[in-house]
Amino acid sequence: MRLPTVLLSLLLPAALLTACGRGDPAPAPATLANTTAVTATVGGATLQASSVAIANLDPAMAARYGFDPSHDGALLLVTLRDADGNALPPGDLQLTATASVLPDPPRPLELQRIEVGTLVDYVGVFPARPPASVQFHVTASRGGARVEMNTTAELYPR
Repeated sequence: MRLPTVLLSLLLPAALLTACGRGDPAPAPATLANTTAVTATVGGATLQASSVAIANLDPAMAARYGFDPSHDGALLLVTLRDADGNALPPGDLQLTATASVLPDPPRPLELQRIEVGTLVDYVGVFPARPPASVQFHVTASRGGARVEMNTTAELYPR
């Protein structure tokens, strides 16, 4: 899956559930640009690590989920799915992430687990001022296997 699809699969069901019963219209789809994503398989799980500048999130969608697009920084989204893109329980999945803007050394990045229905995703936010290239490194282990992934988010002055 590509990031817009992944982010929508994460955010749109929650938005629809929130809107149910209140008569509120469902939110418009997120508008994303300048995204990068890498995919890897570990212990029978397919992981996709995607990154995007927070400024590139649609303001309404960002506000609904607590991201302030006026703040500088980058978002890391790690999705957990089976080979067909369906929900997969994390089981013994262990994730660690770091983030950095060169020439600074990498710093640990806290990943927040988000569950929407049966889907499990992980999100981390790294503050950085543009212009910058934020580099994310994710290490995942599951079922005795281990994989590492790297992705980058480019932050441009507004």
